[in-house]
Amino acid sequence: MDSETPPGEASAERDLPTAATDHVGPADPDLFDAAGDDDPVGGPSEQPSRAPRRGRGEARRAESSGRRPSRKPPAESRAAAGNDGAELERRVARLEFAEGALARLRVPVYVDAEAGRDVLTDLDVLSLDFDSRLRLSRSTLECKSGRGQSGEGDRLLWLSGLQKLLGIERAVLVRPTITRRGQALASALGLQILDTATLAQRESAHAWLPDRFAHIDGPACVAAETRADLQFKGLGHISSDLVAFLRHQSPLQPSHRNLAALVALRGSVDVGGVLPLPTRLILAGHALQTLALAALQDAARLDTDPAAQVKRRVELALTVGTPDDDHVLSVLGRADQLMARLIDGVHRAYIEAGANRIDQPAPSLRQLVADPPPWVGRYLDLAQRMRANPAIARQLPQTIELACFDALLGDTTFQAPAFDHLFTPEHRSLLLACVRVLGDIAGAHVSDALSPIGDLDFTRSAPSLPDRTARSSPPSGSPASAQGARAVQ
Repeated sequence: MDSETPPGEASAERDLPTAATDHVGPADPDLFDAAGDDDPVGGPSEQPSRAPRRGRGEARRAESSGRRPSRKPPAESRAAAGNDGAELERRVARLEFAEGALARLRVPVYVDAEAGRDVLTDLDVLSLDFDSRLRLSRSTLECKSGRGQSGEGDRLLWLSGLQKLLGIERAVLVRPTITRRGQALASALGLQILDTATLAQRESAHAWLPDRFAHIDGPACVAAETRADLQFKGLGHISSDLVAFLRHQSPLQPSHRNLAALVALRGSVDVGGVLPLPTRLILAGHALQTLALAALQDAARLDTDPAAQVKRRVELALTVGTPDDDHVLSVLGRADQLMARLIDGVHRAYIEAGANRIDQPAPSLRQLVADPPPWVGRYLDLAQRMRANPAIARQLPQTIELACFDALLGDTTFQAPAFDHLFTPEHRSLLLACVRVLGDIAGAHVSDALSPIGDLDFTRSAPSLPDRTARSSPPSGSPASAQGARAVQ
């Protein structure tokens, strides 16, 4: 410090935030973004770093008030950034749904940890797409509304690790702009980058799709899910882990784990009886979607494995917990042999002592464990029916989404012309078959909540030459599900 500088001015100089003295860490993303906006595309700025003008203005005001300036962005800015991010997520999920995928927003990722710390992060958009052979492809789309280059590389590295952790086939970073550095890094990591200009161009081709529906921020679904959150807290007979699995984890799980969750749901619901509304509708809808995702995965397996082997996998998974290892059954078979030898030895000892032998059949440990549930055959019939009609089966998750989380909750968005191709007589037949199998697995308390599905209009068909670039809305005065309307209220 210069020796001629007055003491008061020296104190004020120490309060000024400068690039050389004040470290701006990851907790200050807005400052990074502000500095990154001036950087040329393709690399960081060559000019020396300097504090944003907002920071120097706060410093001058702080000098007169005697306090240190805050580097925290105003609450209004943070709220606006949050709204921009949520809106971008909704747009991306809507586009994924328009292109034939089941899309969910803000899906938490669970890990094995102590209570309260088991949510690792969340997926901004989770997309599930079944091809014409019912092969499943999962995608995660990370949406960032902030501009500039700051954090782009870190976010791509983070997204690559998350993709490997979850075993997801496709990962996309959505940003307002794309830099050459980010594009090269994404290509090296096997990721994709989508800018908002390209997003808007793709959206224009699907303008006729409603903006909000079902889990894509549909008002009736949001209200019902929020109300169900409160009701689940008072239902002690249903495990919170089971509810979280059905609502969030089932799209990321293999078929045998989804079936095991439905079996557990039956045991929980049978204890407590009929559930209140809208929890009953919400839980039944998620259970039906869980069953459909499991059946579609097993239907795709029929391409490579015979039906008997697929059935064997399902039975093993439901009895010993894994579809690929029957070691437990082998151990139990050896235990049965050992028990038979011991019992036979006891009988011989009594006969040698002069007693008459009285045979009593001993229960088989292997048979007690290996007996599959009686509904496995009907479930396999459903999977084979899906494989026989893949053009309709691949759309079934979208039909379930609109029927359970839009129509049954009292909304009318499902009647928009953009959804006509999802409500044909073939969709109704396959959907009702899923509801019947759900009743076999999870019980009547769950499946009966979905009985109004049969009353929905499934006489629609895809228009021959639709105008996809024109906005459309459901017919005015269209009847909604009365039960769903009461549930939302």
